[in-house]
Parts: sequence; C-alpha cells; structure tokens
Amino acid sequence: MYRMKQFAAMTGMTQSKIRFYEKHGLVLSDRMENGYRVFTPEDAFRSNAFRVLLQYGFSISEAVEMLDAKQDTEEFRASLTEQQERLRREQMLLDYRQRRIGAILDVLDSDGREPFKLVEIPDQLYINASHGRDFTVSMENEKVLAEFYELLSVTSCARIIQRDNLLDESPVVDPDYINCISVKEEHFLSDYARARVLRLHLGRCVRFRRTVTREESIQKGTFDDLFDYLDEHGLEIASDILIMPSFLNLDGEGSDIEVLYVPVGER
Repeated sequence: MYRMKQFAAMTGMTQSKIRFYEKHGLVLSDRMENGYRVFTPEDAFRSNAFRVLLQYGFSISEAVEMLDAKQDTEEFRASLTEQQERLRREQMLLDYRQRRIGAILDVLDSDGREPFKLVEIPDQLYINASHGRDFTVSMENEKVLAEFYELLSVTSCARIIQRDNLLDESPVVDPDYINCISVKEEHFLSDYARARVLRLHLGRCVRFRRTVTREESIQKGTFDDLFDYLDEHGLEIASDILIMPSFLNLDGEGSDIEVLYVPVGER
C-alpha cells in the first residue's frame, strides 16, 4: 500500500490529479485508521494505462470505457482501428499546417519584391458565407460552412470579386465572403458538402500580391497596378477573382498582405 505522496512520486502525478482520478473512479483509494489515503500497485497500473490511452488521443470518456473493456474482442480492436484512422487524418492536417506556415513565411521574407507572376492554379470548390455584405446566405449554408471551418488547415477563408463588378463604373468592389478548398483536396469533404459546393474556375492566373488595409482593398484605385500589368502583357481578366489572405488579414495599419488570383486570357 502506498500513501498519497508515495503514489504521486511513483506515478509522476500531482496530488490534485490523483484526486481527479479518484473522483472519476480511475483509482480507488482506501483510508487507514489514521485517515490517510492509501493506494495499491493496481491503482498505479490503472492510472498509467489511462494516461497511455489519453496519449493515443482517446477522450477521457473513451479511455475510461476502454479500461474496463475486454481486450480480446472485436469491439476493442475496432476502437483502436478507428483511433488509428483519426490519428492519420490529424497527421495529414498537421502536415498541411506546416506547409501553410512555411508559405506564409516565404511571403513575408520576400517582402513584396515580386508583386506579379503568371501561375497555374487549380480550381477551387467553395461555399458562400455572404453575397457581398449580406450574410443571410450563411444560414442556408451553415452545415457546410461548419465542415469547412473544421478543416481550416486545408480550407481557407477567402473572398471572390465578380469580374463584372471589378470592371463596372462603381468606385468600390463588393466581394463575396467564402470558404474554399482546392479541387485536389476534395476527398476531405463529405458527400453532403460535395453536393452543395460551387466551383471557381482558375487555371492560368496572374498572381497579384499587395499590401493594403481591408478598407483599402475594396477601392477600385488599388487595382490600378493590376490593370497596368495586364495592359503591358496583352492580357485580360477572364473570370471571377479569388482573394486569399496571407494569414490573419486583420491589421488596419496597412501591413495586411493578400494575394489575388486573377484568371486571364490573351486579348
């Protein structure tokens, strides 16, 4: 039998955590006549097994249930298999996050030396969160939007500028707010979401990177450099434009970096 301090030392747990384990029935202490709690080696084995399950990514409730489950059953094997698949998916998402942070660092380190570049961009599948500044459509698309937000390391919060809106006589653009994902990553979406998304055709694009505030970004004058580039290279805007924030896109002091993908064709 072990006293509380001994049990804490041998298991590497704080006394407050041991009390938490007691509360949830993970360890079952007895009390000596003098009132001290005492624990058995089996309590140590059980608490260590519980922590292993947590390290494998099981929830507290799942881990508690598995502690008392027979390990030579199909149900136990199925629990492990299902968790293995969840971990594989999480690993893929972690890889995406690593690459996205790397891409952001590349943008920041290059410091705007190449604002324009011709690139090939895969089409995007997207769901509307707004039509212009009207966000009522988000109520209709709530379930799909929630799925996109769960995949934010793969999906992106972005905006679409309608081609006709950019070319009309109004002084500002009124972009739609969207969540999007590359068609190459469509397999991440559920059948329900795939049946409801729209497709933005991109292909050959001028990548236009600029540093503006959110308020400035809707002013038509901030697109003058883009139109100058298109004129110099004999290009014209072919379809709607995708605006991707480089990261947070919140700074109101002029250091927001955003990337526009402008589908183009020859004049």
